[in-house]
Amino acid sequence: MKQRKSARAILLNERDQVLLVRHEDALPADRSWPEVLGYWATPGGGIEDGESEVEALRRELREELGLTEVKVGRRIGVREVQLDLPGIGAVLSHETYYVCRVSETPVLNREGLSESERRVLQAIHWWSREELSETSEILRPAALPELVEHAFQVHAELIHLQY
Repeated sequence: MKQRKSARAILLNERDQVLLVRHEDALPADRSWPEVLGYWATPGGGIEDGESEVEALRRELREELGLTEVKVGRRIGVREVQLDLPGIGAVLSHETYYVCRVSETPVLNREGLSESERRVLQAIHWWSREELSETSEILRPAALPELVEHAFQVHAELIHLQY
């Protein structure tokens, strides 16, 4: 199976809200959740040849959200998951999550998105920690509320997400 490395942001604003992106897939991206087409996920994406994780994350946040002044902090989580990505196909995705801070106002930047991203990425929304823990919306990864809480623990170890 094709391998894909990606960098993803737990993107926080000055009010400690986390920004998530609404995805609407035409086909299920995650084989373990075949009934799920719509969900909220962190911004970020694939690492291109020659890029570091942080360089890729900055590029993705600029392309997806028009952000140019992002403070990238520490790595807080990693996950491996099999996905079927539009325009790419089946991959084993190796995801690394970073705590990031921003004071700019993000917008879903349609011009910076690929054709398949324009079809899938539908909206952005700032979530409070309370909203995340209480929502009935589908979050990916499912452990996202715990990962966000982990971002606020100063001396926390890197966590390995199982789902």
